[in-house]
Amino acid sequence: KIQQKFDLSIALTLSTWPALTLSVQNSWGGPNSAEKRDWFAGAISDLFASTPSPETTIDVEYLEEFLLQVMNDEFEVNVEDESGADVAAKVVGLRKLCLQGDFGMVDEMYEKWRERQARGGEKVHFQQMQAGDDNEDEESTEEEEDGDDAEMSEAPELVKVPKEKTVPKVDEEGFTEVVGKKRR
Repeated sequence: KIQQKFDLSIALTLSTWPALTLSVQNSWGGPNSAEKRDWFAGAISDLFASTPSPETTIDVEYLEEFLLQVMNDEFEVNVEDESGADVAAKVVGLRKLCLQGDFGMVDEMYEKWRERQARGGEKVHFQQMQAGDDNEDEESTEEEEDGDDAEMSEAPELVKVPKEKTVPKVDEEGFTEVVGKKRR
């Protein structure tokens, strides 16, 4: 019963992870993304089952690395929002509770999951951030503060300028000197 509740807790925890849910919704892991999510839960369970005793359990950092690696390998998603650490900590905490015979949190998670399913599930919406967008609202330039935005006119058309061809040097014996691109 302990193992069954722990397996359920893993599946429920993964179902609430936005990065994984978004990956499955958009089939980033291919057409079998939902099956991959189920396999993922089983792989985590097997990871814990492979430890020799409950006392020598998997730590949060190791599990986080495992989660992030699977997300990258199977769903081609590079999770950078620190949510992997949160999911790993939750799974490790649930493992400890299950080993103590405390299934209250797992049952509560299951009820919340059932309510979500009755409403038709929840969609996760994707918001892509470009590199450097983190501080976009916090920083402003002097032009923005003063309101002195310069009017921009059309840029002039580009004109092609022909490159000068270098004339090969021929020495007195008739040999042509080879010159590298950097020395031209």
